[in-house]
Amino acid sequence: MYWKDYGHEHAEFLYHTPGSWEQEQSVWVVRGGQSVTKPGYQAGPRRMDCYSLHLVTEGRLILREAEREIQLLGGDLFCKFKGRSYTYHRDPHCKRLTLSWLAFDGPGAESLLGSAGITPSVPYLRGRIGAALQAALTELFQLIRNTPGSDSLPYALEMQSLLLKFFASLNRTTLEKQPAPSTMEWVRQSIRYIELHAAEGLSVEQLAALTGMNRNYFSTAFAEQVGLSPLQYISKVRMDKAAELLDSTAASVTEIAYSLGYGNPFAFSRAFAKYAGMPPSAYRKRALDR
Repeated sequence: MYWKDYGHEHAEFLYHTPGSWEQEQSVWVVRGGQSVTKPGYQAGPRRMDCYSLHLVTEGRLILREAEREIQLLGGDLFCKFKGRSYTYHRDPHCKRLTLSWLAFDGPGAESLLGSAGITPSVPYLRGRIGAALQAALTELFQLIRNTPGSDSLPYALEMQSLLLKFFASLNRTTLEKQPAPSTMEWVRQSIRYIELHAAEGLSVEQLAALTGMNRNYFSTAFAEQVGLSPLQYISKVRMDKAAELLDSTAASVTEIAYSLGYGNPFAFSRAFAKYAGMPPSAYRKRALDR
């Protein structure tokens, strides 16, 4: 392997120059690699000149594109689409983040991604990194390592074969139907997710995407089961945590506000006063007097 230390990550970069035959095909390999990131790791912002599919093999990653932010976990994958700008970084609470990636181009690339359910509007899949997909990528990387700079037709044919094998594995995971969880099960999963990540700016769209449902259906079904809308439940979790911190720690109101994902302490104080009937400082004083 050709691993090197790049300061913010320990990585292997593999480069391929597609020959004339490959560029007559609908898709071809450009580059690939893998990395073990270090604390503070960030990539971008960068506008893509091709398509780049990234596999989060371990850890947590935050992807930013346009006005949205997406949290991805080990087993998830995402694509950086050609002509779009992306930034992503390691979750600061994550102990380890490892990635693999494959960049490719060609007139059929976006169609192949779309058939797997990866689109510019939803550029990620959750829990799709299986053994077959990883094996296909490993085999492709090994070919690049073993024959660097080769422009022979047999090499190009083998490269194309392995690339299509990779896409076949990716699409196969989409076709494999998993048993649909019961309403109560996905509600429980959503509640667990909210309780873990309520301070991270969760949106209803993000929660609905986790369950594979549209926003309206998710919100209605959640409210029927829980008695609160998703946004109300997110707010409740944040306020309950705020009350706990005010009761049991000496953290300042400002620190608590930022810890719970508020942009400033004034917005937090207003939200808490609406929830508890008094501002945070009064709530803490009452707790101390008890």
